Amino acid sequence: MIEINNLSFARGNFLIFKDVSFIVKSGEVMILRGPNGKGKTTLLSNITQLLDPLSGEVKYQGIKIDSYIASQCFLYLGENHFAYDQLSLNQNIDYWLSIHNVKFNKAIRDQSIKFLFGELDLNKKFYQLSFGQKKKLQLLLLMLVNKPIWILDDPFNGLDNDTIVKITTLLSKKAENNGLIIIASHQSIAIPHRTYELI
Repeated sequence: MIEINNLSFARGNFLIFKDVSFIVKSGEVMILRGPNGKGKTTLLSNITQLLDPLSGEVKYQGIKIDSYIASQCFLYLGENHFAYDQLSLNQNIDYWLSIHNVKFNKAIRDQSIKFLFGELDLNKKFYQLSFGQKKKLQLLLLMLVNKPIWILDDPFNGLDNDTIVKITTLLSKKAENNGLIIIASHQSIAIPHRTYELI
Protein backbone atom coordinates (compact mmCIF):
# COMPACT_ATOMS: atom_id res chain seq x y z
CA MET A 1 0.00 0.00 0.00
CA ILE A 2 1.15 3.52 -0.83
CA GLU A 3 -0.04 6.44 1.28
CA ILE A 4 0.33 10.00 -0.01
CA ASN A 5 -0.20 12.38 2.91
CA ASN A 6 -0.74 16.13 2.40
CA LEU A 7 1.86 16.36 -0.34
CA SER A 8 2.65 19.84 -1.68
CA PHE A 9 5.23 20.97 -4.22
CA ALA A 10 6.43 24.39 -5.32
CA ARG A 11 8.77 25.49 -8.08
CA GLY A 12 10.31 28.78 -7.04
CA ASN A 13 7.45 30.85 -5.63
CA PHE A 14 4.84 28.99 -7.69
CA LEU A 15 2.79 26.32 -5.93
CA ILE A 16 2.25 23.39 -8.31
CA PHE A 17 -0.11 21.40 -6.07
CA LYS A 18 -1.13 21.48 -2.43
CA ASP A 19 -2.24 18.90 0.17
CA VAL A 20 -2.56 15.91 -2.15
CA SER A 21 -3.65 12.82 -0.21
CA PHE A 22 -4.72 9.38 -1.37
CA ILE A 23 -4.08 5.70 -0.74
CA VAL A 24 -3.44 2.98 -3.33
CA LYS A 25 -3.57 -0.64 -2.24
CA SER A 26 -1.92 -3.67 -3.79
CA GLY A 27 -4.03 -4.92 -6.69
CA GLU A 28 -5.32 -1.43 -7.47
CA VAL A 29 -4.79 0.97 -10.37
CA MET A 30 -4.88 4.72 -9.67
CA ILE A 31 -5.21 7.16 -12.57
CA LEU A 32 -4.01 10.74 -12.05
CA ARG A 33 -5.85 13.22 -14.23
CA GLY A 34 -5.76 16.96 -14.67
CA PRO A 35 -4.97 19.70 -17.18
CA ASN A 36 -1.42 20.18 -18.47
CA GLY A 37 0.70 22.07 -15.98
CA LYS A 38 -1.22 20.87 -12.92
CA GLY A 39 1.66 18.69 -11.73
CA LYS A 40 0.87 15.09 -12.69
CA THR A 41 4.45 14.34 -13.75
CA THR A 42 5.81 16.27 -10.77
CA LEU A 43 3.61 14.27 -8.40
CA LEU A 44 4.94 11.01 -9.87
CA SER A 45 8.48 12.33 -9.38
CA ASN A 46 7.67 13.10 -5.73
CA ILE A 47 6.30 9.60 -5.18
CA THR A 48 9.41 7.99 -6.67
CA GLN A 49 11.83 10.28 -4.79
CA LEU A 50 13.15 11.94 -7.93
CA LEU A 51 11.98 15.28 -6.50
CA ASP A 52 11.57 16.29 -2.87
CA PRO A 53 8.13 17.67 -1.94
CA LEU A 54 7.70 21.02 -0.26
CA SER A 55 5.74 19.29 2.50
CA GLY A 56 3.96 16.03 3.24
CA GLU A 57 5.21 12.48 2.92
CA VAL A 58 4.86 9.27 0.93
CA LYS A 59 4.80 5.88 2.68
CA TYR A 60 5.03 2.35 1.33
CA GLN A 61 3.78 -0.40 3.64
CA GLY A 62 3.79 2.14 6.46
CA ILE A 63 7.43 3.17 5.98
CA LYS A 64 8.46 6.58 4.64
CA ILE A 65 9.85 6.09 1.16
CA ASP A 66 13.52 6.85 0.65
CA SER A 67 15.71 6.40 -2.42
CA TYR A 68 16.57 2.79 -1.44
CA ILE A 69 12.93 1.69 -1.14
CA ALA A 70 12.10 3.51 -4.37
CA SER A 71 14.93 1.77 -6.27
CA GLN A 72 14.04 -1.68 -4.91
CA CYS A 73 10.26 -1.56 -5.19
CA PHE A 74 9.32 1.03 -7.83
CA LEU A 75 9.62 0.92 -11.58
CA TYR A 76 9.14 4.41 -13.00
CA LEU A 77 8.69 5.05 -16.69
CA GLY A 78 8.53 8.73 -17.51
CA GLU A 79 8.68 10.82 -20.64
CA ASN A 80 12.42 11.45 -20.43
CA HIS A 81 15.03 9.42 -22.29
CA PHE A 82 15.42 5.90 -20.96
CA ALA A 83 17.70 4.55 -23.69
CA TYR A 84 20.90 5.49 -25.51
CA ASP A 85 20.55 6.66 -29.12
CA GLN A 86 23.79 5.12 -30.37
CA LEU A 87 23.32 1.72 -28.74
CA SER A 88 21.48 -1.10 -30.47
CA LEU A 89 18.14 -2.22 -29.07
CA ASN A 90 19.83 -5.39 -27.87
CA GLN A 91 22.45 -3.35 -26.00
CA ASN A 92 19.80 -1.08 -24.51
CA ILE A 93 17.76 -4.05 -23.29
CA ASP A 94 20.86 -5.68 -21.74
CA TYR A 95 21.81 -2.39 -20.05
CA TRP A 96 18.30 -1.91 -18.65
CA LEU A 97 18.23 -5.43 -17.23
CA SER A 98 21.72 -5.03 -15.71
CA ILE A 99 20.87 -1.82 -13.81
CA HIS A 100 17.80 -3.55 -12.38
CA ASN A 101 19.77 -6.72 -11.55
CA VAL A 102 17.55 -8.88 -13.74
CA LYS A 103 18.79 -11.96 -15.51
CA PHE A 104 16.53 -13.29 -18.23
CA ASN A 105 16.24 -16.39 -20.26
CA LYS A 106 16.63 -15.29 -23.89
CA ALA A 107 13.47 -17.20 -24.85
CA ILE A 108 11.38 -15.18 -22.34
CA ARG A 109 12.86 -11.93 -23.63
CA ASP A 110 12.12 -12.93 -27.23
CA GLN A 111 8.57 -13.93 -26.31
CA SER A 112 8.00 -10.50 -24.74
CA ILE A 113 9.39 -8.79 -27.85
CA LYS A 114 7.09 -10.83 -30.09
CA PHE A 115 4.08 -9.94 -27.91
CA LEU A 116 4.63 -6.21 -28.37
CA PHE A 117 6.37 -5.86 -31.71
CA GLY A 118 5.80 -9.01 -33.72
CA GLU A 119 9.17 -8.80 -35.46
CA LEU A 120 11.93 -6.46 -34.33
CA ASP A 121 15.49 -6.07 -35.53
CA LEU A 122 17.48 -5.89 -32.29
CA ASN A 123 20.55 -4.66 -34.15
CA LYS A 124 18.83 -1.37 -34.97
CA LYS A 125 20.06 1.70 -33.16
CA PHE A 126 17.59 3.33 -30.79
CA TYR A 127 17.60 6.59 -32.75
CA GLN A 128 16.34 4.72 -35.83
CA LEU A 129 13.02 3.90 -34.18
CA SER A 130 9.83 5.90 -34.69
CA PHE A 131 8.25 7.63 -31.68
CA GLY A 132 5.70 4.82 -31.34
CA GLN A 133 8.40 2.13 -31.52
CA LYS A 134 10.44 3.93 -28.84
CA LYS A 135 7.36 3.97 -26.64
CA LYS A 136 6.86 0.25 -27.26
CA LEU A 137 10.47 -0.43 -26.31
CA GLN A 138 9.93 1.48 -23.08
CA LEU A 139 6.93 -0.72 -22.31
CA LEU A 140 8.90 -3.84 -23.23
CA LEU A 141 11.45 -2.90 -20.59
CA LEU A 142 8.56 -2.59 -18.14
CA MET A 143 7.54 -6.18 -18.92
CA LEU A 144 11.04 -7.48 -18.26
CA VAL A 145 11.48 -6.05 -14.75
CA ASN A 146 9.14 -7.41 -12.09
CA LYS A 147 8.85 -4.84 -9.31
CA PRO A 148 5.74 -4.56 -7.12
CA ILE A 149 4.93 -0.95 -8.03
CA TRP A 150 4.68 0.54 -11.51
CA ILE A 151 4.61 4.33 -11.86
CA LEU A 152 3.78 5.29 -15.46
CA ASP A 153 3.69 8.75 -17.02
CA ASP A 154 1.34 8.85 -20.02
CA PRO A 155 2.14 5.28 -21.16
CA PHE A 156 -0.35 5.23 -24.07
CA ASN A 157 0.88 8.41 -25.77
CA GLY A 158 1.90 7.70 -29.39
CA LEU A 159 0.71 4.09 -29.43
CA ASP A 160 -1.63 2.46 -31.93
CA ASN A 161 -4.88 0.84 -30.77
CA ASP A 162 -3.56 -2.73 -31.01
CA THR A 163 -0.63 -1.89 -28.74
CA ILE A 164 -2.90 -0.06 -26.29
CA VAL A 165 -5.02 -3.22 -26.01
CA LYS A 166 -1.87 -5.28 -25.33
CA ILE A 167 -0.62 -2.86 -22.68
CA THR A 168 -4.06 -2.74 -21.06
CA THR A 169 -3.93 -6.55 -20.83
CA LEU A 170 -0.46 -6.31 -19.27
CA LEU A 171 -1.69 -3.78 -16.68
CA SER A 172 -4.69 -5.97 -15.84
CA LYS A 173 -2.42 -8.96 -15.25
CA LYS A 174 -0.14 -6.87 -13.04
CA ALA A 175 -3.07 -5.75 -10.89
CA GLU A 176 -4.50 -9.30 -10.74
CA ASN A 177 -1.12 -10.47 -9.41
CA ASN A 178 -1.34 -7.93 -6.56
CA GLY A 179 0.77 -5.29 -8.26
CA LEU A 180 0.18 -1.62 -7.55
CA ILE A 181 -0.02 0.81 -10.48
CA ILE A 182 -0.16 4.62 -10.56
CA ILE A 183 -0.64 6.19 -14.00
CA ALA A 184 -0.77 9.80 -15.15
CA SER A 185 -2.87 9.80 -18.31
CA HIS A 186 -5.38 11.85 -20.30
CA GLN A 187 -6.76 8.72 -21.95
CA SER A 188 -9.45 6.39 -20.67
CA ILE A 189 -8.25 2.97 -19.55
CA ALA A 190 -10.46 -0.07 -19.93
CA ILE A 191 -9.57 -1.76 -16.64
CA PRO A 192 -10.97 -1.25 -13.13
CA HIS A 193 -9.34 1.80 -11.54
CA ARG A 194 -9.80 4.76 -9.26
CA THR A 195 -9.17 8.34 -10.32
CA TYR A 196 -7.52 11.26 -8.54
CA GLU A 197 -8.10 14.68 -10.10
CA LEU A 198 -5.41 17.35 -9.79
CA ILE A 199 -7.26 20.64 -10.07
